[in-house]
Amino acid sequence: MKRFIGLYLIWGAIFQACGQAPQSLPAWQASICDSTRQVTSLSLYDLISPVYKTDSIREQTVGVNRVLAFVKDEQGTHHFLGSHRSGSLTDSLPAPTSRLDSMQRHAYFTAITEDPLYLYNRWAWLLDTTRQNFITRRDSLVDSLRRQLPTYEIRVISDLRSADLQTRLLGRGRSMAPISFHQLGLAADLGFFRRGRLVRNAGPYEVIGELTPHYQLIWGGNFVGFIDPPHFQPYRNAADFLKDFPLLRFEFEPFYDRYLQRVQQKITASKEFEVEDTKELLSILNQYRSQFACPCQAIQVQDTALYKLPPIPALSTSDLVIVGDLQTQRLGIWRGNELLIAYRLGIWR
Repeated sequence: MKRFIGLYLIWGAIFQACGQAPQSLPAWQASICDSTRQVTSLSLYDLISPVYKTDSIREQTVGVNRVLAFVKDEQGTHHFLGSHRSGSLTDSLPAPTSRLDSMQRHAYFTAITEDPLYLYNRWAWLLDTTRQNFITRRDSLVDSLRRQLPTYEIRVISDLRSADLQTRLLGRGRSMAPISFHQLGLAADLGFFRRGRLVRNAGPYEVIGELTPHYQLIWGGNFVGFIDPPHFQPYRNAADFLKDFPLLRFEFEPFYDRYLQRVQQKITASKEFEVEDTKELLSILNQYRSQFACPCQAIQVQDTALYKLPPIPALSTSDLVIVGDLQTQRLGIWRGNELLIAYRLGIWR
């Protein structure tokens, strides 16, 4: 049976790479980039996302001071989508339709030029109300615990978490999530102390699980595959969170292959029950991808004349320019006048 599953997964990967997939693939694995379909429009998300989620490209953007984005239409005319200078609180934008649109574009641009200590900082304009609501419920829960367990000193020992710390915890096996709700300001870990020392036995932490339902919170002690008794959060899983905040798929997309690999490994090990949440996350990411543009595959650049930049005043090597070309169905990423990489465009399905 394990051999059959392994062959099934291998064939799924082959079909994905070739832009063709059998219709029977499950929802969590069915998303592919189909280069046989014509892309008719491109958004700033479509241009920025390939840079943000590809480590090899990110390495080549170190030191970038300005990011510029353009779309070239079928008639060969370049349309300016916006630009951002590192450290600037504002962007040069072609008349955003709303404040939400302006803030969304700013979040995408700054993902290339800035690295905030907390991921929440990039999205605070969107998540602040939800975080404040969570903090209110968190503090009410802590007050209830202090009344019920007066012999313990109870503290919040983990709130906001940096990406570097999350990476270290992953490496030590102390977390299984590439993106933690802690990074988004929507999780907390409690510590129970006696005589100044952290209590590690399960007893007091189980009371968290008894009380969290009264505050519409999810207890980490009920997690499957990675039990975390000090932890609680307002969302059941990342899939439910993305249903409320679909813009945040931008942060989860870079780890898509990692999520997929984890599901495949657990299926092969006959432990699929441990990754039901991950399958839900992949399914919702696939749902949001569906029918939108994607960079199907990197292509060899033999004739750079096919890839022309629009006129850009004072262009320098500290500039990153991204051009989506609807005429040739290509996406080009430039550092100054040097073409770093080009992709063939397609449609997710």
